[in-house]
Amino acid sequence: MNDQTSEKQSWWQRLSGGLKRTSSSIGGTVSDLVAKRRLDQTLLDEIEDLLIRVDLGVETAARIAAAVGEGRYNKSITTDEVKAVVAAEVEKVLTPVAKPLAIKEAKPFVALVIGVNGSGKTTTIGKIAAKLRAEGRSVMLAAGDTFRAAAIDQLNIWGGRSGASVIARAPGADAAGVAFDALTEARGEEVDVLLVDTAGRLQNKAVLLD
Repeated sequence: MNDQTSEKQSWWQRLSGGLKRTSSSIGGTVSDLVAKRRLDQTLLDEIEDLLIRVDLGVETAARIAAAVGEGRYNKSITTDEVKAVVAAEVEKVLTPVAKPLAIKEAKPFVALVIGVNGSGKTTTIGKIAAKLRAEGRSVMLAAGDTFRAAAIDQLNIWGGRSGASVIARAPGADAAGVAFDALTEARGEEVDVLLVDTAGRLQNKAVLLD
């Protein structure tokens, strides 16, 4: 048992280290691009290419690059300035579509979280759970992503961090069955909110989304 726990911790340590190196690499690339250079069209094109490579999308990357160049052309620019512009532009995109999560009185309030692979569903669930727990609500997480490697372990970690209970089964288990079991337990325990994680689905996979 101890060996299994140690192996899981070691795996997560390697994963965490890898993600930190990726983040540092992106930040380092921006630093390398802007270091000791004046902002010109070539540098703006390089910044735009970098933003596309980190999956911000072509349209968003072009808009951010244009915002970076506004009022700074032929001047020196710092990495922090680029980051500030990126944050401001992302906020502009999200603000018009932002909606409060209105928790209804009926228990449990159920939220099924769906989205494209790698879009951050499990992490978002963990953050929502932490916020709801901080508000004094009871929260249960259902590990409905039984397909992705380590998804169940990741949700268990978020449950431990936020103080939410977690309903999980073995990898490869029927996801609908996990959701049903979680709903049954949430009703029995009168949990305020049930957050159900799911496997990633592309937006053109209508059958899976339905």
